[in-house]
Amino acid sequence: MRRLLKLQTWTLRGTTAADASFVLLAATVLVPLVLFAGASWMAYGETQRQYEERVSRTLDLLYVGARATFETQQLVVSNVLGLIDDFSDGEIRQNEARLHEQLQHLVRRLPQVEDVFVLDRNGLPLVAANVYPLPANVSAADRPYFIAHRDGREARYVSETFRSRIKGSEIFQYSERRLRPDGGFDGVVLVAIPPAYFGKLFEQAAEADHYTTSLIRADGELLARFPAYTGSVTRLEASSSFMRAIAASPDGGRYSTPSGAFDGIARTVVYRKLPDLPVYVAVGVARDAMLQAWLHRMGSHLLFGLPATLALFALALLASRRAARQGETLERLREEQIKRTAAEESLRQSQKMTAVGQLTAGIAHDFNNLLTGIGGAIEMIGRRVPEPTPEVVRFLELARTGVARAATLTQRMLAFSRQQPLQIEAIDANRLVTGMSELLRRTLGETVQIETVLSGGLWRAKADPTQLEAAVLNLAINARDAMPGGGTLTIETANAHLDDAYAAANAEVTPGQFVMIAVSDTGTGMDQQTIARAFEPFFTTKERGQGTGLGLSMTFGYVKQIGGHLKIYSELGHGTTVKLYLPRAHMEVRALPELAPAASVASGTGPITLVVEDDPVVRDFAVAACRECGCSVYEAGDGEQALRILEQHGDIQLLFTDVGLPGGMNGRQLAGLATTRRPDLKVLYMTGYTANAIVHHGVIDAGVNFLGKPFSVSALAAKIKGMGF
Repeated sequence: MRRLLKLQTWTLRGTTAADASFVLLAATVLVPLVLFAGASWMAYGETQRQYEERVSRTLDLLYVGARATFETQQLVVSNVLGLIDDFSDGEIRQNEARLHEQLQHLVRRLPQVEDVFVLDRNGLPLVAANVYPLPANVSAADRPYFIAHRDGREARYVSETFRSRIKGSEIFQYSERRLRPDGGFDGVVLVAIPPAYFGKLFEQAAEADHYTTSLIRADGELLARFPAYTGSVTRLEASSSFMRAIAASPDGGRYSTPSGAFDGIARTVVYRKLPDLPVYVAVGVARDAMLQAWLHRMGSHLLFGLPATLALFALALLASRRAARQGETLERLREEQIKRTAAEESLRQSQKMTAVGQLTAGIAHDFNNLLTGIGGAIEMIGRRVPEPTPEVVRFLELARTGVARAATLTQRMLAFSRQQPLQIEAIDANRLVTGMSELLRRTLGETVQIETVLSGGLWRAKADPTQLEAAVLNLAINARDAMPGGGTLTIETANAHLDDAYAAANAEVTPGQFVMIAVSDTGTGMDQQTIARAFEPFFTTKERGQGTGLGLSMTFGYVKQIGGHLKIYSELGHGTTVKLYLPRAHMEVRALPELAPAASVASGTGPITLVVEDDPVVRDFAVAACRECGCSVYEAGDGEQALRILEQHGDIQLLFTDVGLPGGMNGRQLAGLATTRRPDLKVLYMTGYTANAIVHHGVIDAGVNFLGKPFSVSALAAKIKGMGF
C-alpha cells in the first residue's frame, strides 16, 4: 500500500514537473513570439505612421514651394502689367529695347522664370525678357492658352508642357489676360516656367528613391515629375485614380492606386490643390516600400537582438534629428510666407493707391479742360470790356480767383497721380532746409519751435526744388495742426541706404542710396488705421473746411514720381515722423530752363499758327488766345485734319497741339510726322496732364515746349516769345 501511494505520488510529481517543463518550454517559445508579435504590430503601426508623416511633410514642403513659385509668377505678371500699362502696342514695339532691359532686370535672379513675354491681341510677341530682338514670324495665336484668354474663358491659365517656338526649350507657362480700359481683350502676359526647376525642387524634397513627386493640372496633364518621366503619354485618363480622387475631394486628399499611371507601381498618394489655380501637388510612396521597411526592421530584431535595438534607437535618434531639421525648414518657410504676405499686403495697398491716382488723373484732365474754357472766357471778357465798373471788376476777380484755386486743386491731384511735369536738379538738401527756415517760422507761428539737424557730408539728391519745398511745407503744416497747443518741429537730413530686405517688405522701393529728410513733431500722433489711409486723396482728420486732404497725397505722389520713398512712423500721444527718401544724384542733373514772363506779342507780329485740339471749348479759347498774341491761326480737331492743313498751307510756322488727340494719333506723333515733313516747324504742346508722350520718368523730355492747362493769354505770349518768334 505504501509502495502504491509512493508510486502515485511520484507519478503526480512527475506529471507536475512535465507540465511545468512544457509550460516553460511553451513560454520560452510563446512569450518571445507574443512579445515579437506585439513588437511587430507596434512596429508596423509605427512604420505606417512614420511614412504617413514623412509623406505629409514632403507634401507640405512641396506645396509651400510650388505655391511660392506661382505667387512669384503672379507678382512678375503684375509688375510687367505695371511697366506697360500706359503703352500702346506700337509704343511697346518702339520701346522694345528699354522694356526688354527692364523685364530682364525683373527676372534676372528668378531661377523659376525661363522668360517673360508680352503678346498683342493677335498673338504676336511685343517684348520679352530674355529674347531681343523678337523674331517677326512667330505667333502664339494657335496656342491653347492664347485661345482661352482671347475667348474670355480664363483670366489666369497654366498651360501644358510644350517646346517653345522661339527658344526651343521645354516649358510650361503661367499667363494672364491684358485688358483694354473698356475691359476688352488686349493680349496676354505670360511667364515661361522650366519644368526642370520643379524637378530640382522635387528632388530636394524627396526622401528616398521610392518617393514620386508630381505637378499635375486639374485635367490630368502632367507638368513636372521626379523622377523624370520620359514617356509619350502625359495626360491621365478620366478614369484614373487621380481624376476620380480630385472629383470626390477637389481641395486635397489621399488615394491608393494598384498600378501607377506612369511606371506601373502601386502607390499611396497624397495631393493638394494650389489656391486659385487648377494645379495639384502630389506625393506618392510605393506601398511595398513600407512593408519592406517593416520586414527589415523586424529582421534586424531577430538577427541582432539588443544591438539591433540600439541601432534602431540610433536610427530613431537620427530620424528625430532629421525631423527637427525639417521642422526648422518648415518654420523658416512659414516665416518667409509671413514676410511674403506682408509684402503682398503692401503691394495691394500700392495698387489701390495707383488705381485712385489714375482716377484722380482722369478727373484732373477733364477738369483742366473745363477750367481752360472757363478761365479763357473770363480773360477774354476782361479784355473785351474796355472800362469795366468796379462791380464788374470785383466779379471778374472773384471768377479768376475761383479758377486759380480750382487749377491748384487739379495740380495737387496730378501730383498724387504722379503725372505732373518735373524739372529735376541735383540739389543740396541741407541748403534747401536752411533756406526754408524763415518761411517755416512765419507759416507755423510762434507756438511751434523749429529745430534742424543737418548731416555733414550729405550727398546731393535728385529732386524738383519747387515741388520738394512744397512737400516739406505740407508736412510742416500737418505737424503744426497736430500740435494745437504748440510743440517742437524737427527737420533732419542724413544719408541712407535701403537694402534688399527693406525693399522686399515695402512696395515700390528700389534698394540703393538715398538722401533722407525727416520731419518730426511732438503732436497727437496717428493710429495704424489712419497711417494706412494717410496718403489717400481727400482723406483728412481735420474738420470740414480746414483742409482738402490732398497735402500728404500730393507729397506721396511727388516722391514716388522721382523714384523715392516715403514712410510714416507714429504713435498716439507720442508724435509723428515722416521720412522722405530722395534718390542720390551720382551725376549732375540739370533742370529745364524756365521761361521768363514776357509781354503779349504785338498784334499782327505773331507766327502763323495751327491749333490742334479736340475739345471745341478749349480749341475756341486757344484760337482766340493766339489771335490776341498777334498770330494768324488755322485750327484742326485731330491729327489727320492737322496734317492736311499743313500740306495745304506751307507758311505755318508754329504747331500748337494738345497731347491727347482722338483717332489713334496723339500730339507727339503728330508733331513727329509734321516736323519730318517740315523741319523748320516749331511745336508747342498743351495738355491737362502729362502723359508718357512728352514726359518720361517724371521729367519733361529734352527740347519739349510745354504749356499746361488751364493757361492764360499772357502765359501763351511768354511761351511764343521764348520760342524765338
